[in-house]
Amino acid sequence: MNYLEEADIAITICDREGKILEMNQQSKAVNQKPGQELVGQNILDCHPEPARSLLVHLMEHQEKHVYTIEKKGKKKLIYQIPWYKDGVYMGFAELSMVIPFEMEHKIRG
Repeated sequence: MNYLEEADIAITICDREGKILEMNQQSKAVNQKPGQELVGQNILDCHPEPARSLLVHLMEHQEKHVYTIEKKGKKKLIYQIPWYKDGVYMGFAELSMVIPFEMEHKIRG
């Protein structure tokens, strides 16, 4: 059972070369045009420069990249991370979620 298939977050998983392995429903709704299928395609082909080169760098160096964007009147948190299986680098994951423009921030000790 895939607990995140219907989650209120877009999740895209690719392999080491950038081939898209999985997308949950929200990722497909946000990233695919009608009639388009991105699973099996290369994620690098979906990003124009300079985002493409940045993704290549992140994947080659297995680095995390976290930032926010504003698109169509919504603020989103983008969380791009390498993923591993048994300690071996397997590819890259992107999580994207809508967040409020003003957010509560808590400090916990």
